[in-house]
Amino acid sequence: MLKLQLKPDLDGLRVREAPVSGKPIGQIHAAEVIESLEDDTTTAGKIGVDSQWIHVKTSEGVKGYTAAWMLDFVPGQDIPVLEKEEGTVVAATATAAAAAPEEPKPEGTVHATETGDMVAVKPTIKALRLRAQPVDGEQVGTVSSDDVLISLEDRATTEAVLGVKDKWLHVKTIFGVEAYTAAWFLEAHDGPIPEPEAAPASRSIWGMNLDIDHPHGRPAPDTMLPMGWVRIKFNVSFDPQKQGDARYGNTDVDYTYNRYIDAINQYVNAGYKILMVLTHQAYGEGAGYHWPSMTSDRWRDLTAKYADMAKRIAAKFAGSGKITAYQIWNEQDTAPEHARAAVPIPAKDYGHLLSETIQAIRSVDPTTKIITGGHVGGPGNGSSYARETLANMPAGVRPDGIAFHPYGRGAEGHRFTIFGPLTESIHKYGSILPGKPLWISEWGVLDHQGRDDLVGEVAAYANSFIDICNKQFSGQVAAAIWYAWADSMDNGYGFVDQNGQPKAAMTQQILKR
Repeated sequence: MLKLQLKPDLDGLRVREAPVSGKPIGQIHAAEVIESLEDDTTTAGKIGVDSQWIHVKTSEGVKGYTAAWMLDFVPGQDIPVLEKEEGTVVAATATAAAAAPEEPKPEGTVHATETGDMVAVKPTIKALRLRAQPVDGEQVGTVSSDDVLISLEDRATTEAVLGVKDKWLHVKTIFGVEAYTAAWFLEAHDGPIPEPEAAPASRSIWGMNLDIDHPHGRPAPDTMLPMGWVRIKFNVSFDPQKQGDARYGNTDVDYTYNRYIDAINQYVNAGYKILMVLTHQAYGEGAGYHWPSMTSDRWRDLTAKYADMAKRIAAKFAGSGKITAYQIWNEQDTAPEHARAAVPIPAKDYGHLLSETIQAIRSVDPTTKIITGGHVGGPGNGSSYARETLANMPAGVRPDGIAFHPYGRGAEGHRFTIFGPLTESIHKYGSILPGKPLWISEWGVLDHQGRDDLVGEVAAYANSFIDICNKQFSGQVAAAIWYAWADSMDNGYGFVDQNGQPKAAMTQQILKR
């Protein structure tokens, strides 16, 4: 059977139970290799042909039908050469194409020329601001030349202002965020309108940060139900069999894999999705780098070795389905004076590290999601750092999502919402990669371990936080992963105390709600 992939610049093509309007059952992503379930000759007659649908199997094993005109052949295969005389397979294929209904178009592939008064537009510059009001309204996001916007004006008004200096256009992103933007930096988009990318399916966006080297950091899977995620740091550097400084600086991936695989299998077999974070402890710790005095040249030296380590790690898990996403670095935008377990990196150097690591992982694993490290700078500085990161990455290389750590944010008016509402962070980070899910890879209540008198308030805060994600941003937040399971895991407020004993209000009011 022939191998297929999406055409360049496409992502998130739907797979359906039946052609045209069948129930969506999966998606095909950029660089993903899929398999045609039709014979080679029939496949060759359909690929790239408008209105043709083809039966395929995705890399995750989902079987269904998808738009053949959105697909290309994976290079290096023997593709049948079709004859064009009457009676050949091409004639039969052409007949099938003529018989296939032209409408409705598959959802999410509406063309600007076919939508009446609705016009799709795209920026002509690398970074275009979205504002709450024209001219000097509050900035509510940024889009790039890779993004597609929908005009909220009629066709005539839209076409009259595109490219015209000092004109503004009312638009919305594909996630539905409405804003105004400078029309002189816009042009018509004549192509498919991408749908928001679906977050990975899980039984819940709830998740837990774990630590397999901590005495209480590796709970039995059934004690965390009905959570759907676990976040695990893959610490190659640490060798628990050694003593003192010799415990750090290990680079043996096989040794580390063997240390982790039983725990990973335990959670995977129990139905959890795994977000694996690759920090400076995947490579960098104990390798001779002095973090406070790093230069761009030193970051580039580390990047080459770190990306190679990430590739070696990904190769151990490639094709297994055990890892749902890799997170690259952690809290990279933290201020140096506030750094705890994180190592800050200038945005331009992180952009280089992120792009090199994405390409390294993709060379051995084309399908597993790759997201940014969790930003801690908030909706202002943090989102600006994220945009600067993307500006320092080559065209066509992008993460599959933005991660952030909204400590001190939640429902308005709550005791632990000390920095502002969670909704502000979701809106700001969500505008950076419109159409991609957001990942809250750490959140929780810090510096109150042992405060049993607060357990009820913490539980109420946590429940309201999850309600915001589920009710106001359903489908946009892929995961919300609490930090951490036990009080003694650094400074997080745990579900169990420092002795590993459950806190009833946390386990009953949250897990059993």
